[in-house]
Amino acid sequence: MQRNFQGTDRGKRVVTTGGTAVGTIVRVDGERARVLLDPERVESDRVDPTGDEAHRSTLTIDRRAVDHSTNEVVRLEADADPVGERRIA
Repeated sequence: MQRNFQGTDRGKRVVTTGGTAVGTIVRVDGERARVLLDPERVESDRVDPTGDEAHRSTLTIDRRAVDHSTNEVVRLEADADPVGERRIA
């Protein structure tokens, strides 16, 4: 990604290079963005059994891990699959 994350990136879907959904950007801070993981991307022992989204896992991605971005989707580089990761750089 050639630019820092911006407020307009909030709400965009994050996908792997193969198109697998990762989650949704919920917070941006310049070079980094926080992604709320989709429930199927969260390890089962980390999922809140009540289904409360406030307890769902997030991860941080760095702009260098982004291949490209559109108005709706942020696609990660080929080697940046966040499964099991908490920070992608």
